[in-house]
Order: sequence, then structure tokens, then C-alpha cells
Amino acid sequence: MSQAQPVLDRALAVATRHLPAPARRHRAALRPLPPALPDETPTLPAPAPTPVAATPVPPAGPEPTIHVLAPDYGVRTVESRPGSDSAIALAGVHADVVRLEFSVAVPSVGALSRVAALVDDAVAASGRDRADVRVLLDLEVVVAADELTARRKRSQLEYLDALAGLGWSPAATRVVTTGDRLVAEVRELARRAGVDGVVLHPLSGGPAAAADLRSLVA
Repeated sequence: MSQAQPVLDRALAVATRHLPAPARRHRAALRPLPPALPDETPTLPAPAPTPVAATPVPPAGPEPTIHVLAPDYGVRTVESRPGSDSAIALAGVHADVVRLEFSVAVPSVGALSRVAALVDDAVAASGRDRADVRVLLDLEVVVAADELTARRKRSQLEYLDALAGLGWSPAATRVVTTGDRLVAEVRELARRAGVDGVVLHPLSGGPAAAADLRSLVA
């Protein structure tokens, strides 16, 4: 037995030669790692925003002119009141002033703007300068003392149209407003219709109403 013990000791040493280190070495291996160095990759600056081009604003045209009962021509002119495509074509060649109005065939501002565009095309087709032709709209107006009275008057005119059984509503194409708003509303309607000016006709009141209109638009 005494001779076998050294042999067993050597065998045990060989068998345990590749075993892991003692536990204290495990503790040393579990020490926290040093903190990572900060990323030194250079940061590229953000690209500058692309400037947005401003939308060009078209230059404002001349203010629509306002006349009462009849336009102020100043010189002798050729006036046309076209009621058909052929008459519009003829006006584009010869007329200095083209007078338009609302009717059963032209019952709205949109419809009248299309007629005004036809006049523009006829003038261009004849080789004339559009600035040499005045396109005017004859317009019926009612001037009320205040907004409440204006609303009441509009309702009355619409009611009369309904009773008459017309195929269109003249009340929808009249300007019923107060004196302080008359010029602004008439000019806005002229711009929408595509005409150069308007000729105002008081719906009632005779010469006195016409004189009042002249004082308001002067």
C-alpha cells in the first residue's frame, strides 16, 4: 500500500492538471470592465433647410369703374349690347364699349363671367388690344338705411320672384346693401364677373335715388 500511494498521487496530479483555477481566480475574472471610451466619430452638421420660394403675387389691376344710369364715355364711341355668339364676335371687331346684363340666358355671376371671357376672346381674335375695349355690366341696386332693412328687402324681392314663377331669379343678381358698403360690394362683383366696370340702375326711387347713388360712388 505504501508503494501504491505515490502512484495514485501522480495520477491525480495528471488528471487535475487542466481543471479551472481556484475560486479566487474566478472572483478576479469577474471584476467590472473599465468604462468604454466615448465615440469620437465626428458629428456632421445638419443640412440647412432649402428655402421655399415665395409665390409671386400678380399685380393688382385697375379698380372697376362705377357709373350711374349711363357710362361716362368722354368721346364718341361705338357701343354694343351683344345677345348672341355672332354679336359678340362682331363686337370684338368694332365696339369700343360692350354692355352686358343679367337675364334668363345669363342668370348668375358665373354665367356672366363666361360671356365676358367670350368678349375677351373675340377682341383678341380680331387683333385688337383688350385695353382699347371697355366691358361694362348694367346692374340693378337697392340702397337700404341699415343691414336689417337690407336683409328684409332681399327677402321681399326673392318672394316676388317666386310669385312671378320666373325661370331665373333677378333678385339673386341685384345688389341690395347699405350706402357705406355699396362701392366695395359692387367692385367685388365686377371683379368676379371679369368686367371693367358697372353701370348702376336704382331699382326704385327715380331721379332722387339716382342722385343719391352718384353721391355714394363719387
